[in-house]
Amino acid sequence: MNYIIKKGSTRTMYLFVITGVFLILTFSYNLYSYLQTNQFIIEFPGDWDKPLGIAIGVYLIIRSRKFVNQARKLFIKVSQGQLVYRTKASDSVNTIHISDIDKVQGKEDKVVLITKGSTKLEIDLSAIKSDKDKKTIRKTLIDLV
Repeated sequence: MNYIIKKGSTRTMYLFVITGVFLILTFSYNLYSYLQTNQFIIEFPGDWDKPLGIAIGVYLIIRSRKFVNQARKLFIKVSQGQLVYRTKASDSVNTIHISDIDKVQGKEDKVVLITKGSTKLEIDLSAIKSDKDKKTIRKTLIDLV
């Protein structure tokens, strides 16, 4: 079973890309216009603001790729003898071996997993909008043991 509760957001990536493209275009045009009328001053505080603006734009575009990898999607996945899930965007990805699960209790919006070490883990299903999907996921998780 593989169920995506909510896909990760890429708004931050788009913000970085748009800002980077804007900086590159603006500073490139300013540099081109400046070089048509004046000579470039090579010493450092001279006219280096335009090339540095272009470099920052390129850095932002390259840096935006990191946000694609870290998009916080919420999911539940059962495969190869283990349960992998993230049900809150602030949490990290949790992995539990199915053989370590001793008991599963289903509640209305939560599934409580009790492991062999007497640890209680709660999987919160409140982010799922559809009651049919909640029931299906709850039933699948209860049938694991």
